[in-house]
Amino acid sequence: MPDSATIIRDGGSTHRIQIPNRDWMLLSGPGFAEGPAFISAFGVFEDFAVAGGIPKGSVVHRAGNTLHVAASTLLAGIKRDLELLRYDYSYKIADEPRQYGGGQSIGVGRRRGILSLRPKGYCSIKLPDRSLKPPPTAEVIDLRAMDTIATDSGLLKVYRRRAEIHWPELLPPLLEFLVKRLDRTLIREHIDRGG
Repeated sequence: MPDSATIIRDGGSTHRIQIPNRDWMLLSGPGFAEGPAFISAFGVFEDFAVAGGIPKGSVVHRAGNTLHVAASTLLAGIKRDLELLRYDYSYKIADEPRQYGGGQSIGVGRRRGILSLRPKGYCSIKLPDRSLKPPPTAEVIDLRAMDTIATDSGLLKVYRRRAEIHWPELLPPLLEFLVKRLDRTLIREHIDRGG
């Protein structure tokens, strides 16, 4: 999703937030439950089509209280994880070249999993529970606070590069707008960059 705007309307009153792509993507990181809850509450992808994206003029109706709870919960999650979310990550295993994106199969202990740098702001190993078919992800090793971890391919070193995060500035004004409209049905409209 490119940089986009979300507009909340209450009759003639509106609140608009311009949301950079990286900030949107942070909401879908492994283990960050507040992100999908916010996306669902705000109906971000309700009218989304793979071929066409979100149609121009697409709106959803939501209770002000629902939006306020989701935005408050998201802000609490962002504050809790802020020191991890304010970096983009890369890694290097033994003598291999440094990796800045994508993922790969890797072993930790006697278990195999997927090492991933997606979305930006995350670095993790997902270890599936092979006793179940199909195997769901049973454990996620969050590498963001680690410097190194031993793997079957050698020592994995994690690197951090400072990145911008805008949610801490975007959410308080949104919450201020919503708290005055808890008992109203509001319209949420999505506008892609340039819209």
